[in-house]
Amino acid sequence: MKRSVYNFFTILLLVGTTLPGLGQGLSKTNVSHVYNLKAPVLVDAKVAESNNEAIVFLRVINQSEVELSTIQYEVRDSYSSETALSTQSLTSNELIKEEGNTAYYQFGVPIQENTNYVFLYLTVSVAGAELPLRFDVSLDNDQNFPLSSLLLMRAEEDIPVFSNYIPQGTEVRVISLNDSDSVAYAYYYDHNFGPNPSPLGNSSDVQPKLTVDSLFRVPLDSTIRFDKSGLYFAQLDTTSLSGVSFRIEDQYYPRLVRAEKLAQPIRYISTSEEASELQTAETPKLALDNFWMRAARSQDRAKLIIRNYYGQVAQANQLFTTYKEGWKTGMGMIYTLYGKPDDVYRDDEKEVWIYEADNTLVSTSFTFMKVKNIFTDQHYNLMRDEAFERFWFRNIDLWRKGRKTL
Repeated sequence: MKRSVYNFFTILLLVGTTLPGLGQGLSKTNVSHVYNLKAPVLVDAKVAESNNEAIVFLRVINQSEVELSTIQYEVRDSYSSETALSTQSLTSNELIKEEGNTAYYQFGVPIQENTNYVFLYLTVSVAGAELPLRFDVSLDNDQNFPLSSLLLMRAEEDIPVFSNYIPQGTEVRVISLNDSDSVAYAYYYDHNFGPNPSPLGNSSDVQPKLTVDSLFRVPLDSTIRFDKSGLYFAQLDTTSLSGVSFRIEDQYYPRLVRAEKLAQPIRYISTSEEASELQTAETPKLALDNFWMRAARSQDRAKLIIRNYYGQVAQANQLFTTYKEGWKTGMGMIYTLYGKPDDVYRDDEKEVWIYEADNTLVSTSFTFMKVKNIFTDQHYNLMRDEAFERFWFRNIDLWRKGRKTL
């Protein structure tokens, strides 16, 4: 069945209130909280296909101990649609497990026309005021490849691995929601993806060709460990365009700890000569120390910059890791250098981040266009413009002098 170009499936999680913000239009609602790791509630979702149903798994982390009294979901066909196609409520039957302040849910939605995206709505009470929170998750549309029936699950529980990265040696299971499947085929890519180029107009984001390093069979629903770091992509049918991807990282990820890895994000705030020196240094730790001391000109200031900068890198990894490390993505680069955006607006094709002016930088915005990618439904390209130059290097200078505020 051919589906419409832009379709959305909206889940509304409520705390006994009416739905906020929908009358304004979904594309005009600020959703910057999705990139705030200290938000009252964090939500993640995994979706897989089973017998013409989209099976939705939710992880809801209540960081502020807010009571969620009702959970509803609503089907809509686009960001601009004025009416819902259908509305349902979740009950305790859909609750898989409660684990401390985290709740896991599972439910199915028939795959039909106009049921292709997920918006998550939570309304919480903060300091006596109601705060609406929306979280968006893609299902199927023309900008995504078809849903797969494969999921990466915990070794001992029927709960998905919600993160896109897994520590080396962690026991997991690859399962199919279709009972007839018994084996998957996994591609392994030992590829060092390049960092995102700057947003200036003359930048190039051409990546070297991605080649498969190995292909192997994975018995479904059996405990398995992936020991090699890198990108994995599992499929039931190697001739299809449907599958599930994940990265294997060291035990410290999303933090970076080895000097060789710590040197890589420096390219965002360094000259090309400095970046080259760091990448070719015989003693990476010494070269890294020398860079920070030259930039900061003070040991105390260097310590402060290092803590703040690599803290941003770790958060970018946590938020934006897909087929490559989060800090290497366009969104990860902007997040690392500018922090979480003040305003985020989304529509069917793009996402716009707005940073308000402060006492060091003027107000600016970045636009990310959604691009179809076989490994992820969250691939965005940063739009480039030579006009960014007027504040881009100013922000880098603030980082190097220890004056950047987040």
